[in-house]
Amino acid sequence: MSLKNKKPKYLRILDVVGLAVAFNFCIAYPKWLTEGYLDSWYLKIAVGIAVYGGFIAALVWVIKDVKRSGW
Repeated sequence: MSLKNKKPKYLRILDVVGLAVAFNFCIAYPKWLTEGYLDSWYLKIAVGIAVYGGFIAALVWVIKDVKRSGW
């Protein structure tokens, strides 16, 4: 790991904030289902894939980026 690959702290904070927002959506998704905001099966499946897929993709990306450039 060289020092030239190190990411500025403010950009790492944005990565963590994005991960936290995605996690918040993962928590809110079951509530959206029970309260009836998602009325069709298409919406339930599409939003579920988007919510959990976005969280998993963001988590994998942050882990790989931390391994590559350090914290």
